[in-house]
Amino acid sequence: MQTRQTFQKSLTLDAVKAMQCHPTADQVYAYVAEKYPEISRATIYRNLNQLSEAGEISRVKNPCGADRIDHITHKHYHFICSCCHQLTNVDIPDIGHLAKLCEEQTGAKVEESQIFFGGICKNCAGR
Repeated sequence: MQTRQTFQKSLTLDAVKAMQCHPTADQVYAYVAEKYPEISRATIYRNLNQLSEAGEISRVKNPCGADRIDHITHKHYHFICSCCHQLTNVDIPDIGHLAKLCEEQTGAKVEESQIFFGGICKNCAGR
């Protein structure tokens, strides 16, 4: 389904790209509402969903809390700090062969996967 490009959708996408920190939907709303207080939370959520469905942003299903939004849409992985919960992009060679191993073991068809590495980030380790 083709969705039209609206001012609100452009604001939402621009916010995600400007933030570059894997924000939650609430954080994107707060960022936009700071400059445009008349915008509703529902508008931001709807536009995030539409942008995700269109492949213009990625939704990262965070095992430690609220889903995060990623402006990078190509296949990559994430590191999540167990102290500060910061999500960091990890660009390493594709380890998609793990999906094949999963399929062989379970007989299921893997349609998507998200791999997280976890531990203590260098900022928290230095404290």
